[in-house]
Amino acid sequence: MGRRVLPGFMADRMRDSAGPGLLGLAMASEADEDAPVPLKEYVVPIADDGRVELLHGVRDPRYGTRLGPLWQRLARALAAWEGDVIADLGQVGGTDTPVELLKAADAVVMVLKPTVTQVDAAKPRLDALKGLVREGATLGLCVVTDGPYSASEVGRALEVAVLAELPSSPGDARVLSDGARPRLAFRTSVLMRSMKDLGQRLHSTVADLGAKDVTGRSARLTAVGAHE
Repeated sequence: MGRRVLPGFMADRMRDSAGPGLLGLAMASEADEDAPVPLKEYVVPIADDGRVELLHGVRDPRYGTRLGPLWQRLARALAAWEGDVIADLGQVGGTDTPVELLKAADAVVMVLKPTVTQVDAAKPRLDALKGLVREGATLGLCVVTDGPYSASEVGRALEVAVLAELPSSPGDARVLSDGARPRLAFRTSVLMRSMKDLGQRLHSTVADLGAKDVTGRSARLTAVGAHE
């Protein structure tokens, strides 16, 4: 649900309009608070095969207050979605953190760098997350290897499992964040391979959780957020 992907990676890759996204969904849902949110009408395809769709977030933070009443209903809609759902929550810990999405997630992943300042800031946020995630859900870390400590040291310090490590690769990262022109080996770069490994790890983790779930949930919802 992040929006930075639109002016970044998707800037010259979308054939059609991205539409009103999350804000449009919130406004449409205000008209009938008892009806299911019309999620399908507000997602847009971001891959030619139609298998990957995006509900983009809000560009103007002044509209953030319009989203509060939507989160609980959106959480139910995402939990019922056919397939895997990844919710990019951005910086967690503020008053605008969508707590309902965290409570509904099968896995919650915090992204951080292995530095003293980031680990110190992550500790209270992880303590809060432990009280929010549902029973049986996975809470883990994704460590960007740009700091003096190892991922295992970060995991021990925070007492949370490290699900994956991502290399610090600013050049390749700018392809995704800023729409930079990719180098020829971008798709097979260490960053992209590591992201694929993270996706497979998350899919496997929440699929195992779903196999033990007797509620008949068809979706696997993963919430990903930064510590600051």
